[in-house]
Amino acid sequence: MTGKDWINSLNKLDSKEDVPITFSGGEPFLHPDFVEIINGLKPELKIDILTNLTFKPGIKKFLEQVKPERINRNSKYPSIRVSYHPEQMGDGEEVVKNAKMFKDAGFNIGIYSVLHPSPSQLSAINQMQFRCLEAGIPFRLKEFTGTYNGELYGNYSKYPNSFMQEKTKKCKCKTTELLMGPDGKVYRCHRDLFSEQNPIGSITEEKFDIQDIHRDCIKYGQCHPCDVKIKTNHKQELGHTSVDIKDIQ
Repeated sequence: MTGKDWINSLNKLDSKEDVPITFSGGEPFLHPDFVEIINGLKPELKIDILTNLTFKPGIKKFLEQVKPERINRNSKYPSIRVSYHPEQMGDGEEVVKNAKMFKDAGFNIGIYSVLHPSPSQLSAINQMQFRCLEAGIPFRLKEFTGTYNGELYGNYSKYPNSFMQEKTKKCKCKTTELLMGPDGKVYRCHRDLFSEQNPIGSITEEKFDIQDIHRDCIKYGQCHPCDVKIKTNHKQELGHTSVDIKDIQ
C-alpha cells in the first residue's frame, strides 16, 4: 500500500493511550513513504517502531523530518526497538552507531536481541551488551522460542502442543492484537499473517470494523510460537499470550 493509503486507513482507528500502532516487518524503513506515514497519522495515535536500523537512506530521511515527540511516549519500554541479529550484523558496531544518532536526536530507543542458546550467538550478545552500555543505549534480551539441539525453549504451558505438531485440532481463537499485512489485510493470528491465509477483513474498507470475538480454527497445533508463548504484555506484566484459545478438540 502507498503511504497515502496507510494514512487514510490507519487514521480511521481509535487507540487507547497506552496501546500504540506498531510498525514492523520486514523492515518499515524500507517503505518509500514511511516518514510521510509517521507524520501523517493523527496525533492521538501513538507509535512504536520495530526495526533493524540498517537502511541508511531511510534513517537519514527520518532523522531529518520526524520530531522525537511524535514517537516518544510514556511507557516502560523504548518506542523504537532495534533488533540485533549477530549472524547478520556481525559485532553490531554499526547498529549501535545508528541507534546513538537517534538517541542524540532525542528519540527513545533501545536495542533488543533474542537469547539464542548457540555459543557463538551468546558470545556476540555478551559483547553487544558492553557496546550498548558504553553508548548509553538500553539493551534487553528476548526469550528464544523454538528448539535448539532437541531442547524446547519458551513457556507454552497455557496452550500445550499448540505448535510444531503434525496433526492439528479444532478450536476457537481470538487475538489481542489487530494484525495487518503490507497490503492492509487483517488476520486473526501471526500464523495466518505470515502465511497470508484466512484474512478476516481489510483496513482499506470504507466502513472497517472487526468484531472482538473467538473465531473457528482448524490449525491448533500449527500456531505461531510468538502467539502462544507466555510473555509480558504492554504493561510489562508476565502471564500474557497474544491469543486467547478455547474449546480445543
